[in-house]
Amino acid sequence: MLYDKVSIEAVCESSILIRFSDQIQSELPHFINLVSELIYADYANSIMNLTPSYTTLLIDYLPYRTPEEEMLLGLAHIIHQVDNYQSNVESKLITLPVYYHDDVAPDLAGLLKEKNITKQQLIKLHTQTSYKVCAIGFSPGFGFLSGLNETLAKPRLATPRLKVIKGSVGIADNQTAVYPSETPGGWNIIGNCPTCLFDADSEELSPLRIGDTVQFEAIEREQFLQLGGQLWHV
Repeated sequence: MLYDKVSIEAVCESSILIRFSDQIQSELPHFINLVSELIYADYANSIMNLTPSYTTLLIDYLPYRTPEEEMLLGLAHIIHQVDNYQSNVESKLITLPVYYHDDVAPDLAGLLKEKNITKQQLIKLHTQTSYKVCAIGFSPGFGFLSGLNETLAKPRLATPRLKVIKGSVGIADNQTAVYPSETPGGWNIIGNCPTCLFDADSEELSPLRIGDTVQFEAIEREQFLQLGGQLWHV
C-alpha cells in the first residue's frame, strides 16, 4: 500500500510537505494530481497554493482558517481515501505535432553530431515514446515529460539563452518538454510545436495535466507554418 510509505510534515507554520516516495514512479504523478484535487475541494478556503512534483506535494495554506493539526489529519484522511493507483479521474492522450529542423532548432545539429545519429533516427527515437506529464512548472503550461529515450539524454546548456521562442521542443537530462511561451531557458532545442499549450483567456488554461500521456508526431515545414508555427530568429 502506498499510504504506508507516505510522510506528512509541517515544514513551516503555513506549509506542509507530503512525500509520497523516494523514487519516481510512472503512476505516481497521476495519484498526486488526484490527491491535489481532493485537497483543494475540501480546503478551498484555506489553500493558497499546491505545488506538485515527481514525488512530493507542497501545500501552502492559511493556518488561521484551518489549524495545523486539523490540516494534518485531513491530509492523512484524503491520502487514505485514494490509497491505490486506480482513480476515477482519467488521464488523456495528447498528440503534439513537431517540426524537427535547423530552422527552429539551434541545438539539433550539435546533438546529432554528439550522438552520432541521423535526424531521422532522432525523430524516430523522440516520437516513438509515450511520455508522462510528471510536473507542471517553470512557466504556465510547461509540462515536464518523463520517458525520454536514454540515447537522446543531454544535460542543460551551461549558459541558458535569454530567449527561447514559443513552441520550442527541448531536452534536458532525461526529460523533454515544450516551451508554451517565449521565455529564457537552458534546454537543448531540437524542434518546435505549433500547438498552443497555454492560453490565459481559456478556462482550461493548458491542455496538459499531471498524469496525461503525450505523444509527438513529426510534421514538415509547410504544415508547421500553416499551423501557425514560427521560425527561430536569433
